Amino acid sequence: MTQRPKVSFIICTYNRADYLDDTLYSLQDQHLVDLQVELLIVDNNSTDETPRVVHRHQESYSKDHNPIRYIKEPNQGLSHARNRGIKEAKAPFLVFLDDDIRATGSLISAWYSFVSEHPQAMAAGGKIHVQFDASRPRWMSHFLLPLLGHHDLGNSLRKYPAGKYPFGGNMGFRKALFNRVSPFNTNLGRKGRQLKASEEKELFERIRDKDITVYYLPEAMLYHRVDEQRLTEEYIKRQALGLGQSMALQAQSSRMTYWMRELPKWGASLLLFFPYALSLQPAKAVMLLKFRKWIAEGYFSGQS
Repeated sequence: MTQRPKVSFIICTYNRADYLDDTLYSLQDQHLVDLQVELLIVDNNSTDETPRVVHRHQESYSKDHNPIRYIKEPNQGLSHARNRGIKEAKAPFLVFLDDDIRATGSLISAWYSFVSEHPQAMAAGGKIHVQFDASRPRWMSHFLLPLLGHHDLGNSLRKYPAGKYPFGGNMGFRKALFNRVSPFNTNLGRKGRQLKASEEKELFERIRDKDITVYYLPEAMLYHRVDEQRLTEEYIKRQALGLGQSMALQAQSSRMTYWMRELPKWGASLLLFFPYALSLQPAKAVMLLKFRKWIAEGYFSGQS
């Protein structure tokens, strides 16, 4: 690229070459060359065909106007990869996308327009809908869809309400923000096959503590693909255990106990249990309680 980009779209990836290939194809129709943007691929020690996939997509652009850059981050973990992306990005505004998304036609332009029209905005998040690559399990209720990345606060540009935060598959920050707020906590987040979490929420909590406004962008929409592997009860259990372990790590620097955080959620799960059971959807009812139980197991195992 001959011009400094206005927005860096950062994709951190680990052994997801097939999905990354599809993601990059979906972004090729986004007028990347016409807009001042870059795609920064951060490879977190992939052992599959990831480098070749990226190189093939780079070859589809001319050398003088190539929006795709590839770097490798040797420290294992999503938070390490994201922090490397923050450091290496050339643009003043950074947008993180997952490696298994399909972009809508408005995704890149919506982020670009927002950055151009809101020069003081420091953080934002976009809309995410789930796209199943296999049949949706009977036990997968609407209330568990956020586990798979679903995030929809409506169709209007707005400030995030209290208690709501962008999701990691479609979130953006002004790079200067990280002069005021430390980047992602490397003790949290996924590491290889370890499904720890909460690194995004923890970062946004620290951003909120600085009274920084976070915006919701409905036009910046994408689809998060969910493969068959992640539609098993075992995978959801591992995810819940990892979430609980991450909560335990956060609790070490917080005054909030497990029950202060989780009692309202247990209550909500119990309230949802009975309508599902009475409407002859027992699998959904039971999974809601299993999920809360697994989080508790992860939390208390993480404290031992």
